Amino acid sequence: MITCTKCGEKNSDDTRFCTRCGWKLQSSQRGHPAGEIPADRPLTPFRHQGMPADVQRDLKRLIEASAYAVILAGVAVACWWQHLWWPLYPTVGALALLVFFRRL
Repeated sequence: MITCTKCGEKNSDDTRFCTRCGWKLQSSQRGHPAGEIPADRPLTPFRHQGMPADVQRDLKRLIEASAYAVILAGVAVACWWQHLWWPLYPTVGALALLVFFRRL
């Protein structure tokens, strides 16, 4: 039981606020002092387990889609620079087919 420091109401241990006055409850239990933690136990080193497979797959898809966008932007800039627009049409079609068949 936690006793409210404002109104003195007894509250259960799992409540965060007093049921009577709404005051934030504070536990009287203290954490471990620095001297009580066993120092003879060595710390375990962190071992990276790698990325999960779904995150890695999503990252590869993002990189591939970004590469397609860069290719399309490059062709668009080249077409704009040359004032020649017909190369843009097959590029868009080819990239659309790539995206469709690669299921991006």
